Amino acid sequence: MTSTLLDHLRSVFTPSAVSELARTLGEATVLTQKALDGLIPAVTAGVINRASNQEGATRLYQLLNDTPFATDSTMSQLVETDDHRQKAAESGNALLKQLYTDQPNRLAESTVQYSGVGPGSASTLTGLVMSVLMGFLRQQVTTRPLTKAQLTALLLGETDSVRGAIPAALAGGLGWLIGIPRPIPATPLRTESILPIQTENRPAGTAWWRWLLLALALLALLFFLLRGCKDEKTTQTVDSSAVTATDTLASDLDGNGPDVRVGVDLPGGRKLSVVEHSFNDSLARYLANKNSQTPKVFTFDNLTFETDSARITAQARPHVADLIQIMQAYPSLAIRIEGNTDSTGDDAINDPLSAERAEMVKQVLIQGGIAASRVTTRELGDTKPVASNQTEAGRQKNRRIDVVITKL
Repeated sequence: MTSTLLDHLRSVFTPSAVSELARTLGEATVLTQKALDGLIPAVTAGVINRASNQEGATRLYQLLNDTPFATDSTMSQLVETDDHRQKAAESGNALLKQLYTDQPNRLAESTVQYSGVGPGSASTLTGLVMSVLMGFLRQQVTTRPLTKAQLTALLLGETDSVRGAIPAALAGGLGWLIGIPRPIPATPLRTESILPIQTENRPAGTAWWRWLLLALALLALLFFLLRGCKDEKTTQTVDSSAVTATDTLASDLDGNGPDVRVGVDLPGGRKLSVVEHSFNDSLARYLANKNSQTPKVFTFDNLTFETDSARITAQARPHVADLIQIMQAYPSLAIRIEGNTDSTGDDAINDPLSAERAEMVKQVLIQGGIAASRVTTRELGDTKPVASNQTEAGRQKNRRIDVVITKL
């Protein structure tokens, strides 16, 4: 999976530029290159991680709009001009500190340990990477232009490719930056906790009867469990004819039961295996009907996002991939993705989040090869509830993504 952000950064920090940069910093080229190979994806992942929640996305968008960037600076200026390079590095480190106020120097410290460059060089390289990245994002925001929701979707769409580019030896200590908790090492068994049991001085002949009592208790428990299972089998029967595909579907969509999957044939010889009666199944059947009319609304029932985030969960990504396959099979199909929320909470937070989630789905479709002109988005907030907002079940139904077929 390619990354636009990483590609841009690597096009700036070319081997020749890195060699010259190493010379000006007084570092070996191989160590400078190793440091940048880690910093480029690590800094990018840190910016993406801040955009994964509402507060961080707002802060990032403000920085990009309020901070002056010299986006026309060339790498030769950053390398050859001491004053220019130092200002760019200081600016980048200041921006990183504003995004991670409590961890201003940890990335540079980790880079020192990982690559072997000096602390001053690591700080300069960190700032330069951050400065170039933020300058590029500023350029995207102002020239395309991008709304906050579009910027967030653009960033979150590159999460996996950017995280995957971070060297494992560096990533282990950067959970605070890239959003992956650091694994807790297993605690070794302490032998001293066992020794007192082995060496305790007990009167002879007092241990065997305790084991006997424990064995009798276990036998009694086993007897009652087996008796209970027998009674349950004799008093309960299951009518297999009462189990319907719809019952199983409810379990499927709640994540509490096995999937009931069906095969779907698409134009051009494509075949999909989708959950029966799910969004993609219903959409494919609708499109196969020659008499289908527009507009038609479908709820993307198995599309889920991480909590308080526009990031699509790993479990839901295959369903979006199926939608990409369907849209590729029907090249004239156009859709509108609508973000909906319940009526609880602050509209200033909920409404933009619903817009960002809709925009995220669009960006994933575009990355999958679907033309941007075929997909629009719309933020509806809590204006179109499908259930009561007085119950948790109803509110959960109202927090949804709808896909509207606008053209066949």
